[in-house]
Amino acid sequence: MRILQVNSAKTIGGGETHVLELTAQLRKRGHGVVLAGHRDSPLNPDIRMGALRLRSALKDGRFDVVHAHVARDYPIVAAAALGIGNLTVVFTRHLLHPVRRNPLYKRVDGWIAPTPHILETLGPLKPKRAAVIPNWVNTEKFSFSPHGPHNPVRIGLIGQISPHKGHDDAVEAMRELGSRFRLVIAGEGDPAYVRALKRKTSGLPIEFVGFVSLPAYFAEIDILIVPSWQEPFGIITLEAMASGIPVIATGPADVVRGTLICPRDPQALAQAIRNSRLDPTARPHVEKNFDIRQVVPRIEEFYQGLTAETPRRKPSGSLR
Repeated sequence: MRILQVNSAKTIGGGETHVLELTAQLRKRGHGVVLAGHRDSPLNPDIRMGALRLRSALKDGRFDVVHAHVARDYPIVAAAALGIGNLTVVFTRHLLHPVRRNPLYKRVDGWIAPTPHILETLGPLKPKRAAVIPNWVNTEKFSFSPHGPHNPVRIGLIGQISPHKGHDDAVEAMRELGSRFRLVIAGEGDPAYVRALKRKTSGLPIEFVGFVSLPAYFAEIDILIVPSWQEPFGIITLEAMASGIPVIATGPADVVRGTLICPRDPQALAQAIRNSRLDPTARPHVEKNFDIRQVVPRIEEFYQGLTAETPRRKPSGSLR
């Protein structure tokens, strides 16, 4: 198949890594994959984003599938595909927030949701086809290497530094845990919020280490916490589970093999940290359900099922 992957992000995050890995794996499987993105993107796109450029690329018939991964790209891609027959349009929704309705989305042939809860949020759109296909981890990059605890025990919290990621709750949990534990916060966020958070950590065993590389970060921590107020998936959770790091998270329950806690409950978080143990089912769970070599073929099959139906559609794509 000839596939156009679309992601207009200007920075690299979990979603962008997802697109790069999907592109690489599909190419390994023999597909012709092209990436469209922002001109300043570190994704190094083949096609620069823009409605006219996308429409020109799609109209010349080079692609069987166009696949968008970011909500701001959905209307642009759907509009660019209008009136082009024999082209399959696929969107992946990574967030739990409902997608705003848009008449252009009638042009979308299939939606991918990483979890059943995300799939439920797509109901109001009345998708033609939708499937639950999870995010993944490349287990070849993360060897199972459990290790004894540091002294003090080092707790990892990695990702965007933001209130909804539960950083304030983690700080409050540290007030209860005392000097036997140390919180290592990796990542960056809004400078004003980060400054305010750092002021709250005064006198507490908490350090901010900025951007880090994996799996080296996992060698420096003993526990990973994911205290988000609403966690749609959490690829970092899979990576930690694959590496033998005990996980404490707010969900989702069908992903996490570790300790599940309620969001916005620092006391429960502190208690879970005190009692943390490695779940022996974590690595097998990841290998069986979330290994990239298991998941990408499911996306490929979803494409194939949709493209098999596409020639039977009238080549109009109109909104009538």
